[in-house]
This record gives sequence, structure tokens and C-alpha cells, in this order.
Amino acid sequence: MYILSKLFTYLFLPPGIFIVALFIASFYVRRFKWLFLSFSVVFYLLSIKPVANFLLTPLESIDNNNTKADAVVVLAGGSNYSGVIKAYPGAFKRKFYSFYLAKEKNLPLIFSGGGKRKHSEADNAKSDFKLLQKLSNSKLPIYYEDKSLNTKQNAIFTASLFSKLKLPKIIYLVTSAYHMKRAIIYFKKAGFSVTPKAVDFKVEKEYNFYDYLPNMSNFKNSYLAIHEYIGIIVAKVSK
Repeated sequence: MYILSKLFTYLFLPPGIFIVALFIASFYVRRFKWLFLSFSVVFYLLSIKPVANFLLTPLESIDNNNTKADAVVVLAGGSNYSGVIKAYPGAFKRKFYSFYLAKEKNLPLIFSGGGKRKHSEADNAKSDFKLLQKLSNSKLPIYYEDKSLNTKQNAIFTASLFSKLKLPKIIYLVTSAYHMKRAIIYFKKAGFSVTPKAVDFKVEKEYNFYDYLPNMSNFKNSYLAIHEYIGIIVAKVSK
């Protein structure tokens, strides 16, 4: 009964239901038969853990070394507007680790993130960091860059803030592991010396039978990886 319920979950909830529908449709349509079948195969592959891991592994191959730095920079990763902790889970990992790292190394912490909404990510971050400061009884100096809309602007506007603060551009950079390589490209172009400090790793090496069934979290991880590869290409060719 347990196995049947799991199979139902994987095959009749998205993306499984769409993969099954495309596969069945490929047997009934006369035109575009191979297109329907190809889409079902591609969606299936992108929705299983081995393929998601294959795409993510090169991105998450990062050496978090212990080179000295003069500040910690953490990139925003999404937030909402309700609850005590406003950051999304991956974003809170970034904030938590960057706060710990800055406190451990006795360094200033710079948060970078704006957004198009009424309240910027920096505004929401202030409440999260205030909670961390209360929990740790810390007066860690935290500065906020609140104009950026993407990773490129994170680097550009953070560089401007460093100039105002007269801080050396030698940093620990904290962001999600899959996003780190693209972030490093932009921050180096902005004149920073970067030591990566990645969090929020997605790759899980152990497999079981269910990892070969379509799952939305795996599909999302595949999407994140493909998005990053495109972003890295754009970052390398852009000025």
C-alpha cells in the first residue's frame, strides 16, 4: 500500500502527470508524434535526481577555502512579507551563515539585494538580522545595498558601497552553491578579490528507487542549473 501511494504521488502529481499525458498522447497523434514523445522523455529526465545532480555538480564544485578577507558579502535569495523569519529557506541559510562567518571572523557584513516591490529585500533582511543579533547578543556591523535587481547589479552597487565605506574589496562571498560561479564572475569584474563561501547545496549523492521517478523538486533543481549555465555564459560575454 505504501509503494502504491508513493507511485500515485510521483506519477499523478506534477510533473509526473504531464509526462504521462505527453507519453500517451505520442501514441494517438499522427502529426508531431516524435515531438510529444521527445518532450515526455526530456521532462522525465529533468525531473529525476540523477540528471538534476549531473547538471548541478559542476556548479557546486567549489572550494570554500580559508583565505583572509576584510568583509563578508551575502547576496539576497528571496523573501516574503509575513512571519517572523521573512527569508525563503535558501536565503535564510545564506543570512545565517554569513552572520556566523562575520561574527566568527570579526568582520563587517554587507547584505546586497533590492527588488521591485514596495519593500526591498534589504528591508526584509533587516528584521532577520535583527533576530540573529538578539539571539547571539551581538552588535555586528551590518550594511545594506538595496538597489540591485540581479547578480550583476549586486556586484556593481556593492562596489559603490565599499567605496563609500572605504573598505578593501577583499571579501568572503556568501550565496547558494549553484549560484556561486556566476556571482564570482560579476564580483571579480567589479574589482573584488573573492573567496567563495557557499551554502544551500542541492546535490545529494545517495539514490534509491524513488529518485528515478519524476519529482517537482528535482525538476526545479534542473531548472536552477540550466538557468545558471545560461547566466554564466551571459556573465562571461557581457562587459
